Amino acid sequence: MIAGALLLFLSMNAAPVPDGQTIKERVRANWMKSEAALENYSCIAQNQTDELNADGSLKKRKSTTEEQFYVNGIEIDHTIARDGKPLSEAEAKKEQARVDKEVKKYSDPKEADKSRAKDEKQADLFLRALRFQNGRRDERDGRSLLVYDLRGDPAFHAKKLEERFAEALTGRIAIDEESSVPVEMRFETTRDVKLVGGLVGSLHKGFWLHIVQQRQPDGVWLTKTVEGSGDARALFFKARFAFREELGKCHLFSVDTQQKIGAPANKP
Repeated sequence: MIAGALLLFLSMNAAPVPDGQTIKERVRANWMKSEAALENYSCIAQNQTDELNADGSLKKRKSTTEEQFYVNGIEIDHTIARDGKPLSEAEAKKEQARVDKEVKKYSDPKEADKSRAKDEKQADLFLRALRFQNGRRDERDGRSLLVYDLRGDPAFHAKKLEERFAEALTGRIAIDEESSVPVEMRFETTRDVKLVGGLVGSLHKGFWLHIVQQRQPDGVWLTKTVEGSGDARALFFKARFAFREELGKCHLFSVDTQQKIGAPANKP
């Protein structure tokens, strides 16, 4: 074990850290590669959304429990409970009909391709709008990570809502060096982001988002947690909110194995 750790340390420091543009290309090339393997996974997702008072205390909470699975690499979420209570018979029937419709839609490879193309476009936008700076190496669970600070690229000219949001971010990203998969991202908005020209509303400065992914025994990466908090304004109303989604009871199904997802790793 000591020898292995020493070899990892030496290899981490032997090669130069890739520059921001190079690592962007690696992430872009590998972003969607593991979609087919997602077909083997089924998870339970716990979602919680809090509306907060001005002092940060809880005003109202909503929660859902969902079964999460994949069809042709497209995530399908099947709600099975709301606010800790199972759906009523009528609600369950309506939800099952919706899920059946989604499954049928994405069982068509052409529809799945359209959805993936949209996801790839958004991922590409995110990468183009941000600069990866101050690259360095770190280590987690015996794997080498590449860690970069994130800043909005002043050369990027945002036009659409998604572009304005990405341009206004600052934060940090950790990337698994071997697979080029983002392991953890945390960022926040550095200024208010207007929605629909500011007429409908805006997302205020200080909104933050934290995403953690975890590698499974078969090499597939699953999003383990997504959480965030911030202030938003719509017309004459202002709201402070927080949300969190956490996956648990994830199972890998195959001919001869069934494994459970582990606990989320520590932050880089």
